Order: sequence, then structure tokens, then C-alpha cells
Amino acid sequence: MDPLDERLRSDLAFDDVYDERIRALSSQHWTPVAIAARAARLLTLAGATRIVDVGSGAGKFCIVGALSTRAELVGVERRADLVAVARAAALRMGAARATFVHANVEAFPFDGFDGVYLYNPFFEHISRHLPLVDRHVVRSGRALRRIVHMLEEKLRAMPAPVVVVTYHGFGGRLPPAYSHVGDEPAGNDRLALWIKRRA
Repeated sequence: MDPLDERLRSDLAFDDVYDERIRALSSQHWTPVAIAARAARLLTLAGATRIVDVGSGAGKFCIVGALSTRAELVGVERRADLVAVARAAALRMGAARATFVHANVEAFPFDGFDGVYLYNPFFEHISRHLPLVDRHVVRSGRALRRIVHMLEEKLRAMPAPVVVVTYHGFGGRLPPAYSHVGDEPAGNDRLALWIKRRA
């Protein structure tokens, strides 16, 4: 078996690409391999070819998606150190269609994307039990509401067709133009599929 295929079989195998600090955060912060592969498949089966991952962290979803589908995946992450980790991991694993941008999602344009992946990217703002990635996050319900509202507006403005997959939601509601197509069990939650179709 190809060593790369072996790395996509389990989180333990995949996470070997990261250092100890990043591996320790994996079970709480990065999408599990099997769920990342399924989410990427749902997005592409529904027609997405260029997918943005909001709050991409160490890049796990984008790397798995790039290696298991034909889509182009772009991770947006506000922490520069995690962007560097994700870029190094993608290079090491040969995931050429996974790229990573250091930016706050508020300032990042969604132009040209037809797929969006959301793994509850802002939960750190309110969780009292989730281990923090670093000490720079502001725990604030107000900050959460502001950033969720901003994301809802970005989703509203995206021209159809757009496909969205959520895992553990994102703290808000998809705009009315998005139809809930279905959901399925995934890990300790569900993957939900939403589509904004052309009128």
C-alpha cells in the first residue's frame, strides 16, 4: 500500500506529520481524517470545485480534501504559526491543491469559491472547556456574535451555486437562500449539507 494512503487511514497516522504540540490539539481542534474525507466528498459531489475552509488551523481538512478529491482547497487562518504548520504539512504530504492564507476571515474575500467548510470555527470565543490553541483568543459572547454575523453576511453575498458543509455548526444560521439538503452522523456530531442554487 502507498504510504500516503496509509496516512489517510487514521488520525494517528496522519497526525505524525505534525509536531507534539499540534498533535496534542488534534482531537479537539482539527477535523478527524474520516470526517474530513467525507465532508470533502459531500462538497464535491454537490458540485463544489473551489472550497474555502474557515479557520483552517493546522490544515488537516484541506490536506485530506486535496488528497481525496479533485477540488482546490484554501484554508484561511488568522494564526500565522498555524498557517506555517499547514503549509509545511501540505508540502510534506504532496497536497499541491491545498493552500493556506494568513488572514482574518473578516478581511478575506469569498470571491471565486463555490464551496465552504465550517467546523465550528469560532467556538473558542465562548468555550470554557475547550483547550485553547494559544492565549490570543478573546473569550467573549459579543466577539462571537460579531464574527458569526459577519460570516452570515459573507455567505448571503456569495453568488449561487454554493455548497456548504458544517461539522458542529458555526454558531449561526445559514441565510434563507440556502436549502438544507440533509445531514448524517459523523464522529460525535453530524455533517450537514446546504446548497444555494441558482434561481
